[in-house]
Amino acid sequence: MNFTNSEKTHAKPQSRKNRAAAAEPFASLRLCVRLLFLCLLISVCHTTARAEEASVSASLSSATTAVGEPVELEITVQGTQKAAAPQLRVPGLDFQYNGASTQIQMNNFDVSRSVKHTYTVLAQKEGTFTIPAVSIEVSGKKIWTQPLQLTVSSSPGGGSAGAQENKFAYAEWVLPKSSAYVGEALPAELRLYVDSRVQCQLEQLPAISGDGFTVQKTSKPQQRQIHKDGREYTLVIFKTAITPVKAGKLPISAEIHTLAVLPSKRPRMPRMSPIDQFFGDPFSNGFFQTQQQVTIRPDPLEMEIKPLPTEGKPAHFSGAVGQFTLETKAAPVRLKAGDPVTITVAVKGVGSFDRMNAPAIAEEPGWHIYPPSGKFQADDEAGISGTKTFEIAAIPETAKTELPAVLFSFFNPSTEKYETLTGERIALLMEDAPAATPTPSPAAIAATPSAAPTAMPTPKPNEIQYIRVDAASWGVSFDPVWRTRNFWLFQLLPFSALLALGGWHWRRARLGDGIARRTATLRQAKALAFRMLRQEKAPTAEFFDAAIRVIQLETALRIKEIEPGAIDAEIAIASRPLDCETAEGIRRLFATHDELRYAGVGSSGREHETSVHPDQRERVLQILAQFETSHA
Repeated sequence: MNFTNSEKTHAKPQSRKNRAAAAEPFASLRLCVRLLFLCLLISVCHTTARAEEASVSASLSSATTAVGEPVELEITVQGTQKAAAPQLRVPGLDFQYNGASTQIQMNNFDVSRSVKHTYTVLAQKEGTFTIPAVSIEVSGKKIWTQPLQLTVSSSPGGGSAGAQENKFAYAEWVLPKSSAYVGEALPAELRLYVDSRVQCQLEQLPAISGDGFTVQKTSKPQQRQIHKDGREYTLVIFKTAITPVKAGKLPISAEIHTLAVLPSKRPRMPRMSPIDQFFGDPFSNGFFQTQQQVTIRPDPLEMEIKPLPTEGKPAHFSGAVGQFTLETKAAPVRLKAGDPVTITVAVKGVGSFDRMNAPAIAEEPGWHIYPPSGKFQADDEAGISGTKTFEIAAIPETAKTELPAVLFSFFNPSTEKYETLTGERIALLMEDAPAATPTPSPAAIAATPSAAPTAMPTPKPNEIQYIRVDAASWGVSFDPVWRTRNFWLFQLLPFSALLALGGWHWRRARLGDGIARRTATLRQAKALAFRMLRQEKAPTAEFFDAAIRVIQLETALRIKEIEPGAIDAEIAIASRPLDCETAEGIRRLFATHDELRYAGVGSSGREHETSVHPDQRERVLQILAQFETSHA
């Protein structure tokens, strides 16, 4: 036991030494961790201090350039990597954003961050341009670049050559004339000239715009190589048709978006070898070239649009402008009263077929005419030449020998006058029509021999004399009155008067029935149009068609002498007393309807299939209610 205690007593000092030796590595590790943490803290503080000292600079690859030659603009922001690219706009310069690049540098715990935004600048005309200072927000603080100046000459050498000769691409309008009438369809060509050494790809069809014009769909482009002004160009032609819808001086413009491979600036170096001659051409083999989006705009074209004259305007003129011919045919031509006959009317020519309504049918009693249907067959890509065919169903209510006349009125811009075409009157054969009894002429009646009076025998002397029943003179006779011809002729007078009175009442009843049927038909069509107007998700085009139909039907109910299809805004306004606000609303409805109908795009820029906005529907319904309740 004593040995054991003595052994334990000597072991305690040795245990303390071992623990001290084992603790030394952990102490060194803790010291290293503290030093590393201190270094990171210093680095973070230093980085934060640099972020607060953010700066921005802007530079151009060249302070001088020529029309059509691009230069590079760099905007560098130091102290951050999250600065947004500023928007640059200078009239006469096109800025194309190429993207951003970021950079991080560390030098002995000194961390620097930067972001660089790169633009391609393309001058459209010569002159001296100032790129203004722009602001960039970094950590809630705005910092500004310095303004830059760019001098653009008309040619690469600074000479006096025309700017057009040095552009790699330009566009121009080609129209048959610079003035037109409202509603006159004009063929238009937008021509794009691209230097044959430049690779250029169209991104989409040209965007054509013009206040007061409707534009037909642009056809597929036609392309060919041409030689012009001493240079080789690729000519691209876009064909379309424009139709003015209001009078005045109206501009029309276009934009062509392309993806082009353009020569880029490179440092000027003295020519050391013949190889420099190869690189001297900026279009050589794709060297020193950049790909970018370029927008090409032709010079805006201003046209003088004249209003249609009011003098000599036919009552059934519906808005067709151009030069047309008229052909009519019908089937069947052998029928009975009450059987329908289809009248086919073909209008051929050149003009505004989109504004063309069906020809008018002359009003004749005994006919019931149904609304027409039409289809158009174009002869050209622009859609201004072709044939529009209308089919009109008509039912004869009484025996008829020929169809009613077909009338088509249009304005001819060549003669500057209104013209009216009349279709051929087609004969009909009514199977149950009574054969007409020929009425004898007065000459035939006079030539008919009448019964000669019986000669009285000559009495002999001393014989009984015959009683004389003939008249010794004119107007005296012993025959009974009812046996005389004059008596029966006189009886025909009241009978004829009775027949005339009955025919007059019958005709009046027939006319009244026709007016009643017309009124009922118009009211039924008006109710159907109102049903379309009250739909919550009605397409814009169908909604405005129904609104115009309501105005035309309501006007036709007041004016019995005009058909609904021939009613325009001014006729509707003149049919009843309206306040200025309601009259202006009616004009706006017709204008909006014309834009949607002929161009496909309205002033709001929405397409036909877009549902009408609820607020817009309520305004239109309010205008129609005020129009309907306005009475003389």
